Amino acid sequence: MDLTTRIKKSRSLIRLLRPLELTSNDLIYPIFIREDGKKFEIPSIKGQRYYSLKDCSEVCKEIIELGIPSVMIFGVLKKKNADGSVALQKNGFHTKIFKKLKREFGDNLTLISNVCLCDYTSSESCVYMEKGKVLNRKTSEMLGKISVIHAEAGADVIAPAAMADGQVKYIRAALDETGFEDVPIMSYIKTDSCLFKPFFKAMSISKTPRKGIDSSKFRADIINQKMFMAKVDLDIREGADIIIVKPAITNLDLILLTKQRYPDIPIAAYQVSGEYSMIKVPSEKGYLDEYPLLMETLNSIKRAGADMILTYYALEVAKLLKGET
Repeated sequence: MDLTTRIKKSRSLIRLLRPLELTSNDLIYPIFIREDGKKFEIPSIKGQRYYSLKDCSEVCKEIIELGIPSVMIFGVLKKKNADGSVALQKNGFHTKIFKKLKREFGDNLTLISNVCLCDYTSSESCVYMEKGKVLNRKTSEMLGKISVIHAEAGADVIAPAAMADGQVKYIRAALDETGFEDVPIMSYIKTDSCLFKPFFKAMSISKTPRKGIDSSKFRADIINQKMFMAKVDLDIREGADIIIVKPAITNLDLILLTKQRYPDIPIAAYQVSGEYSMIKVPSEKGYLDEYPLLMETLNSIKRAGADMILTYYALEVAKLLKGET
């Protein structure tokens, strides 16, 4: 009898021999908190909802009870401005979020701050640009200022998402100079994917989200592995403690390459809004089985080398792992 046949004798034996296993400890849940206090299902990310500052504690309690260690915070502002300087308000909305959640949950929940200009600029551009050219230094300096404000308010981890060259260096310097040497940087490395569209709609206060923005100017090309890895190299060289690969399922090879090159650096993968929708919508129409497909994709991401996974399905996954769903 062939060895592979023997070790597939039973489902319990198959489980016993698995070299890795997804657990709730691997999960990060992205949550959207609205400054205007309105609470409703996010139209572009069906099944997810907007929370208010008042009621976001309830979902965080559930997150902790399910054994999920962390949340990624996305604050949806009522108003943005041209240069994004609204981000520097000492008692701004993001500051209120971090202060509230840190006061209520302390070290029981790791708060990750998504730091990007698109959250604050009326153009919703991730970077400052002039005549089609990315202003890396100006962008990086601004991200450093925002990072300090969020760290002061209670953010445990800073996750710069703008993809500006030099952003990690400036953020690290800004945090160190203000006494936040212990705050790690979790740097996004993103390909120029079409899978972010539902998220942009969820975060936008414009009727035409991100109109006229050429994201190829600051994201890695979807085909070019060397371009992607050059950005990984740069951010780690500048002091990134954790790397987020985004999107996940279309970049499994890049997750693997990053893990192989930097085996001692924690790697996160973000199952983005488009990936979520690719599972959710066909499943609702009966074309696919939602939870088996979900677990298959998440385990493939884990197998590629991700140490942690950001997913809008985090709550359902944690319940599945507990046998509650």
